[in-house]
Amino acid sequence: MTDVPIPAARVVDVDGRDGERTPMQWDASKNAGFTSSDPWLPMGDFARNNVAAQRDDPASLLSLYRRLSWLRKASAALRRGSYRTVPTPRGVFAFAREAERERVLVALNFIGTAQVVSLGTAEATIALSTDHARDGEPVNLARVELRPNEGIVVAPG
Repeated sequence: MTDVPIPAARVVDVDGRDGERTPMQWDASKNAGFTSSDPWLPMGDFARNNVAAQRDDPASLLSLYRRLSWLRKASAALRRGSYRTVPTPRGVFAFAREAERERVLVALNFIGTAQVVSLGTAEATIALSTDHARDGEPVNLARVELRPNEGIVVAPG
């Protein structure tokens, strides 16, 4: 879902958060399957951006959230591990989490150009990427290539 412009006459939250708080878009039916009456705020592009349309699309934001949730649930390091940041070039943020002999590295590229980062020296596997096609891809931690605006979760060998 994206932020929705709210006409002045429909503003509910005087702090300006209405655009982020529109009703959940379940499907492409009238009012996005949220209600049979008029919703309290206008709906966004629910014909294309809705749960039903994204449910089986591995590249959708819904699928990314699900994969992130499953990964966190399966990882002691992500749920309760120690935390330390990893030095990176400008525009990239990386950190390591460790628990119960499990180590996970997360690297986030916040800029629109590819970046190369060093996250260690071992061989590893991309457990999850914002580009689902990279999930399972082997990487050398000494030279990890991040695509523009990409985030990855890496599980060292």
